Amino acid sequence: RHYRVVRMSNKAKHFIQELFKVYIERPQGLPTQIQKRISAEGVERVVCDYIAGMTDRYALDEYKKLFDPYEKV
Repeated sequence: RHYRVVRMSNKAKHFIQELFKVYIERPQGLPTQIQKRISAEGVERVVCDYIAGMTDRYALDEYKKLFDPYEKV
C-alpha cells in the first residue's frame, strides 16, 4: 500500500483507540442517551457502537476536544 494510506490508517487507528479508552474510563463523557444504554448492554458494547457510528470528521473533532489543549470544548 501507498505510504500515505498506511500513515493515515495508523493515525485513524490511534485516535479511535484513544477515544475508546477515554470513554471506557469516563463514560460520563458520552451523551446522556448513550449512557442510558450502558446498564443493559455494557460499557464496552455501548462505546464501541457509539464510535462506530461516528463519521471520520466527528471522531477527529471529538479526539481534538479531548486531547488538544488549544481546542475549544
